[in-house]
Amino acid sequence: MKRNKLVLCASMLAVLFAFSAAAQAADLSVGASTWYSWWRLEESNTTRTIDPTLLYGPVLALGFGGHWSLSSIFLYGRFDMDSEGGKSEKIDRFDSDTALNYSINRYVKLFGGAKFMGYTMPQNSFSHMALGPALGIGVTLPLTDSLFVLWNASGAFLFGKHKEEDDSGIRIKSDYNEPGLNTNLSLAWYIESASTTITLGFRYQRFNTYYEEDGWSDMTHQFYGATLSAVYAFEL
Repeated sequence: MKRNKLVLCASMLAVLFAFSAAAQAADLSVGASTWYSWWRLEESNTTRTIDPTLLYGPVLALGFGGHWSLSSIFLYGRFDMDSEGGKSEKIDRFDSDTALNYSINRYVKLFGGAKFMGYTMPQNSFSHMALGPALGIGVTLPLTDSLFVLWNASGAFLFGKHKEEDDSGIRIKSDYNEPGLNTNLSLAWYIESASTTITLGFRYQRFNTYYEEDGWSDMTHQFYGATLSAVYAFEL
């Protein structure tokens, strides 16, 4: 638990430092993003694919100093998972990335920041939440003056806590580590007259959950599907 608090504090300090450096920001971008995602879950000798759902949420980016920007995205969606007895369980899924980006040139950027990811079952006390640092690289390939191919890849190492109730109603919990990767390939169209960028693409995410308590089964999560976003940019 102490380690999770240290990671959270370090992430918050990094974000505060970035906002301080952005006091003379040149431009702001706001918009919305969606991800129609499948969920493939592997645990012990069991593999389950959960029907896809739409995750959605806001996008915010602050550009400053020519080469720097601070960006944040938060996505939420509710999955329906079939369980024993033909019942359907609701799973609320959360995925958020906050990063400080540095553009080496118009084609390549590097970024680092904090990732938050997890899920809960609103009908019971089940929760699985993690936070940790992430690093990545982004590539932009211009096709025309207004059409671009975008590729981003990043790795993260999350620290989390899992909580649930066993069959006897006793609340149990375990800390866990969750290393993983995220990549997306997309096509972006910049509409100059509207100062808006429309992006359509594909995103893949994989995380491995390693529990610290004995008796818990490690898991592998894979999320994949189509993405669509619209972002409006203006100068401050």
